[in-house]
Amino acid sequence: MSQQTETVYIASLGRRLGAMLYDALLVLALWMLVFFVWIAAGDGEAVTGALPQVVLVILWVGFFVLFWMRSGQTLGMVAWRIKVLDPQTRDYPDFKQAVVRFITALPAGLLLGAGYWWMYVDAEKRTWPDRLSNTVVVHFPKEK
Repeated sequence: MSQQTETVYIASLGRRLGAMLYDALLVLALWMLVFFVWIAAGDGEAVTGALPQVVLVILWVGFFVLFWMRSGQTLGMVAWRIKVLDPQTRDYPDFKQAVVRFITALPAGLLLGAGYWWMYVDAEKRTWPDRLSNTVVVHFPKEK
């Protein structure tokens, strides 16, 4: 449980995009490491079929869901000092919230980012993934 008591602010779109870029690079590196080991274990043979694709999706979803549930932050979010929280409890997302957030992030980004641009017209500055998962992304400024 986080039970944050310090002052927080809604995270800007720039911070969110910065964290997304960091996390995309981390997930890509994780995929490369897994396939390096997989190919090395198979004596250099190509990895084909549905199983590798399933493994990629599990790693991708697991990366985000587990980090959000454990600490409210992925590694990219740590760098940008942002966290995902439940706005009512100020605690980390539960499994359902984290999965809904991940699933809704895809169409929010793929529709020319409309789901993220939405924060500029939303009274609470929340994106589609924020609204649909009942979470909020907050920024914790540097302590002085």
